[in-house]
Amino acid sequence: NGGAAGLAKFKELRAQYYGGQQYDFTENALLGIAQRAMTAKDPDSAMAYLRTNLEYYPKSARTYQAMAQARNAKGDKPGAIKDLEKAVELDPQSAQARNQLQQLRGQ
Repeated sequence: NGGAAGLAKFKELRAQYYGGQQYDFTENALLGIAQRAMTAKDPDSAMAYLRTNLEYYPKSARTYQAMAQARNAKGDKPGAIKDLEKAVELDPQSAQARNQLQQLRGQ
């Protein structure tokens, strides 16, 4: 039923089953769903999933990298650069994030 309904269900299940083994509530769960949204050319839904992921994992460099991809797909290059800067701040060892940032900056 769309991104909003999916997020509502995720939050409901997380509240009910977090800590159990029935569902995957790790950082990767919403990252994977967001990637599928990007593959389906739906960056708005991807951004909704990624923002929710940051509620649970606010220091997720991978989430900021994914947000940069979604923003860039929407034509928001300054926002993508900002997200990549945050990703590099959180994970300075990430060569992938640094390379993406250099590419967006045109270096």
